[in-house]
Amino acid sequence: MSRLPMREQADLPDDYQYLLSEDAMGELNLLCVMANNPDVLQAYMRYGSALWSDAGLNGADVERVILAVARELDAEYEWHQHYPIARSEGVPPGEIRALADGTTDALSERVVALTTYARAVATDDVDDAVFAAAREFLDDATVVGVTLLATHYLATQRFLSALSVPIEDESFIGWTP
Repeated sequence: MSRLPMREQADLPDDYQYLLSEDAMGELNLLCVMANNPDVLQAYMRYGSALWSDAGLNGADVERVILAVARELDAEYEWHQHYPIARSEGVPPGEIRALADGTTDALSERVVALTTYARAVATDDVDDAVFAAAREFLDDATVVGVTLLATHYLATQRFLSALSVPIEDESFIGWTP
């Protein structure tokens, strides 16, 4: 049970109702709790959208970063939400299993460097070797994008945890669905 009420689209002022519309992301529990402050919800959604589109990654790599951070933080809500998105973006099941169990056999050297860097950002453990490995594959702009994407999902997990936001259907799909 969430520590704050989950607002519905109709609860928002008229000029913010679009934030919880099906044309946006709908009434996800994360957003419904965040809707207790519509201005912050709007900023959160704009920031997330900018990171998804402008981090310098394709859709599959965005989802690899999100899943790597989610798994590193044991963030069930984010894993539950992003597993199907990763699949729809073309991330193969074998790669998702590897991200779930921390193995690298099914991952390319680039994906290992990318996701290792994202995990290290999430745990505040980026050392020179991890950074150098990521830099072999990422330009300056993309390093900034990946770093901010990873910290965005770190912040999202902290928000979900602090406010006890439940998964929508109350049933976690599991780390290896």
